[in-house]
Amino acid sequence: MKELLEENRRLLGERDLLRRRLAEVEQNFLRTVQESQQEILAMNDALAQANSQLQELDRMKDAFLSMVTHELRTPLTVISGVTEMLETGIYGELSAEQAEHIRQIATQATRLRQLVNDLLDLSKMEAGMMKLRREMLDPRSIVEAAIEQLTTVAAQSSVLIRNLIRHDLPEVYCDGQRIEQVLTNLITNAIKFTSFGGQVTVTAEIMAPPDADKVRFCVADTGQGIPPEAMTRIFDKFFQVQSSTETRTKGTGLGLAIVKHIAELHGGDVSVESQLGKGSRFYFTLPTWKET
Repeated sequence: MKELLEENRRLLGERDLLRRRLAEVEQNFLRTVQESQQEILAMNDALAQANSQLQELDRMKDAFLSMVTHELRTPLTVISGVTEMLETGIYGELSAEQAEHIRQIATQATRLRQLVNDLLDLSKMEAGMMKLRREMLDPRSIVEAAIEQLTTVAAQSSVLIRNLIRHDLPEVYCDGQRIEQVLTNLITNAIKFTSFGGQVTVTAEIMAPPDADKVRFCVADTGQGIPPEAMTRIFDKFFQVQSSTETRTKGTGLGLAIVKHIAELHGGDVSVESQLGKGSRFYFTLPTWKET
């Protein structure tokens, strides 16, 4: 009997010790959880503050770009106007050297005007202020209008542009001016990255179900292709792929970003396929139906 009582006291002592240790473990656990929660809350606050600062910086950047581009328009118009008058010889005949300098001024003014227009367009699109004037249009006619603007550029680079759009495709519901802008950007980009003697081809086809109410356009080139590491960023604004042709004019890195925005405004999408040394294919889709 005495041994049983002693064993019982021993067991009770071990139970009490175990309870104290469990209570200590529980207290330590709760303390750790509380400290972790406080750290997480502090990190969340810091991230929220950093995110707010980034958003404000982004807003300030956009406001600055918008202001600068608007302010540049007037002096650019003056520069272009005076340059055109000088080229006509209205202020006297120019020497060969003077004519070349004037030509360079006109070229750079045109580039700067295009940059200003691209920045303004992108700013409107990102702010949701771009309004489309949509109507039913023939796909081949839109492509022909875009190619016509680039005939001289292509000829200077000895690049052939081919319009292989079929005549039997249905009309697409779009803003013709904006889709010409998409095609112009894509074809210009293709020319820039295509070697002398290469070609750029524009095609289109009705998509397979369930997207049979859309037409998919393709601008393909026989150029240098796009590095795999650049594919995921190719439609980001200001991102540029280095051209292997050093003599070509460097772009602004806005053309493909504008292409993406315009396509998405039409309810379509964009994509790209490329293989180094063999060329690239840029796609965008447009609906064949008119919204009601």
